[in-house]
Amino acid sequence: MSAAVSGLDPRATTPVSDLSESGVFVHTDEPLPIGSDIELRFTAFPEPDMPVLFEAKGRVVRHAVEGEPSGMGVEFVELADAARDVLHKIMLRDEADRQSRRIATTDETLRTHGLVARLLQSKG
Repeated sequence: MSAAVSGLDPRATTPVSDLSESGVFVHTDEPLPIGSDIELRFTAFPEPDMPVLFEAKGRVVRHAVEGEPSGMGVEFVELADAARDVLHKIMLRDEADRQSRRIATTDETLRTHGLVARLLQSKG
């Protein structure tokens, strides 16, 4: 995802990540001072072909630490209820996807790799 952020170059967008119901991480080599109030505009996809434009007011609450990409953590201070509902839906979908992958990699009965060999071994 990319975002337009007030206080940064108005002609540019910057990548964002770690989207949550409470905020987002904005990747930038020039983070604004902690406590800065900013406006964000970014697009998220609650469904694969359904982009939703979010407009939010936020506050810079942290800067990246060593070992992280450069940027700033922004906490939402104003976000419409409808936007919060969509974010909640995105978070639920992403958690379900993570759970499915975790189950598929930890439950031996759901693995297809080596399935034929296991079936032959159980019959033999």
